[in-house]
Amino acid sequence: MHLQETALLRLAQRLDQVAIWSGNLVAWLIVPMVLALTYEVVARYVFNAPTQWAYDMTFMLYGSFFMLGAAYTLQRKGHVRTDSFYSAWSPRRQATVDLACYALMFFPFVAVLVFVGWGYFWKAFVTNETFVTSSWQPITWPFKLALPVSGALLMLQGVSECLKCVHTLRTGQWPGQAATPEIVV
Repeated sequence: MHLQETALLRLAQRLDQVAIWSGNLVAWLIVPMVLALTYEVVARYVFNAPTQWAYDMTFMLYGSFFMLGAAYTLQRKGHVRTDSFYSAWSPRRQATVDLACYALMFFPFVAVLVFVGWGYFWKAFVTNETFVTSSWQPITWPFKLALPVSGALLMLQGVSECLKCVHTLRTGQWPGQAATPEIVV
């Protein structure tokens, strides 16, 4: 392995650590979400005393959980992929298609997510916006902050995935896989 490929993979691994760390941290959002939901169910059906806050808390936590976990899911190869053709392709062809998809679709979408998400967050923050559809009326900016942060995390993980694609284009194998003869399809 060339020194340049080693540097590419080291950088990719460092970027992967950001996604892994953030994913492990965000996974803990499930605990207060389940507790709020459980509290609401018990309060509503056992004591006939529904809360004003549990539904709002649950959807804000789940939305944040879903968005902030996207980079971790990308790092773990957990997003939906149509494998009908892809799995039969050579690693170099897979890497070429992946790079094209990252350049043409992924990065533009993520850039819009960061830009628009930051605008939503900032407006909510400076105006102290609340959810008017709720009698509890919680502030919205912590929830809306998940949009640009998710975009930034996805951007970093996308760079890592592109570095792995470049490595694969140079070596003919994905990082961490044993060398196998390449079959061009």
